[in-house]
Amino acid sequence: MKGRMVALSRPRRLLTDLSHASLGYPRATLLTRINVHALVAPRALAGIPWPVVFAKAFDLVAQTMPELRRVYVKLPWPHLYELPKSVASIIIERDWPEDSPVEKALFLGRLKDPASTDLAILAATMRRYKTDPIDRIADFRRILMLAGLPLPLRRLGMWLALNLGRQVPNYFGTFAISALGSHGAAIVDTIPVWTSFLNYGPIAADGGVDIYLSVDHRVMDGGHAARAVTALQATLNGPVLAELRVLAG
Repeated sequence: MKGRMVALSRPRRLLTDLSHASLGYPRATLLTRINVHALVAPRALAGIPWPVVFAKAFDLVAQTMPELRRVYVKLPWPHLYELPKSVASIIIERDWPEDSPVEKALFLGRLKDPASTDLAILAATMRRYKTDPIDRIADFRRILMLAGLPLPLRRLGMWLALNLGRQVPNYFGTFAISALGSHGAAIVDTIPVWTSFLNYGPIAADGGVDIYLSVDHRVMDGGHAARAVTALQATLNGPVLAELRVLAG
């Protein structure tokens, strides 16, 4: 059967390179169900996207769990590098190219220090990632520039960005969030290059939601991840809920 060749776009090259880099990451994935019923109404009234809500809550947990702020790097030798603050990397879907879209492309939008940033400011940043022209967003321009390099240089640049402790948050953040819950699905088997990769499924009428937390086993064990998820539920229904109620009021 005769088909046709489809060239890899720059965003698709990025995903293939991330997939290649993730092959060396031993993962452990935890699944648990939490309840966020109390957050549903105030979040909707305040107009705060769910990924922003989870990013802030996860970073608040990370402030008390240094394991969530550590990354495994290989330069100048293999070691753990602990960062003072977190940077959330939210996976954003955009039309590509913008002028005549031929595919849905994924980009990484960073939220710096979400634990110390107002939810309203984080939400505004998220909206900008979704609506501003792609060439006006620094995070997107940087990663597209990397994706435009020849394969050997792309792989080298990505390897350096993932193995120089100070550069990891500048390119990829310290943890990532992907949300397919609004599409009625969740990612079970991930290929991330982050120490922590959080995603969640659809939120049920009673507020129940499945949480999937995938972690780099070189950085933390399953016990750390389990305690992080338990703390995540308490944080969502504690300080994050309180801030949402203020915004909704």
